[in-house]
Amino acid sequence: MWTEAIHRYQRKQILIGGVCGILIPIVLFLSLACALSYSPWFNWTQHALSDLGISGVSSFFFNSGMIICGILAFFFSLGLSRLLVNKIGVYLLCISSLAMIGIGIFPETVGGLHFVVSATSFLLLAVSLLIVGLTIMRNKTERPIGILAFVFIVPALIGSLILLPSLKGIAISETLVWFPAFFWMMVYGLRMMFF
Repeated sequence: MWTEAIHRYQRKQILIGGVCGILIPIVLFLSLACALSYSPWFNWTQHALSDLGISGVSSFFFNSGMIICGILAFFFSLGLSRLLVNKIGVYLLCISSLAMIGIGIFPETVGGLHFVVSATSFLLLAVSLLIVGLTIMRNKTERPIGILAFVFIVPALIGSLILLPSLKGIAISETLVWFPAFFWMMVYGLRMMFF
């Protein structure tokens, strides 16, 4: 009886995690699109995406989008933890998602704290996706989706390395990290729905 209740609880966590994984890129895209629509001054080669979170209406869309995406990524990682034996990548993904929430809570105007949470989110997102991909690739039936994670990590890692030395004009690099990683979460979220 207890075993069945625990199994139902774990299945529910996986299902909720899958739904959250599907929603992450949708929420991110919509929040960025709304923030950009209120920011005619924004230039992809001269600004960071976090510049959208400084003031005005765009800051509402950008900051709330980061917080919501961070929460969704956190619940995705909790669901993912029920499926993987090696949980190191999942733990790093949890920390990355909490740092993403921090991006929305601590805008650039806060200063150094914003840089810390932003860099933490980007770097750990890339590293966690690498570890999760390698972990999933060990399972023969899941190997294609693990390879997909591994393939997506290349632009994410390159984007992360570009982010470190530069503080301006990194919007393209940030996008190279976020979108492949969150697209993979969407794909795996769909897979989680049918476990």
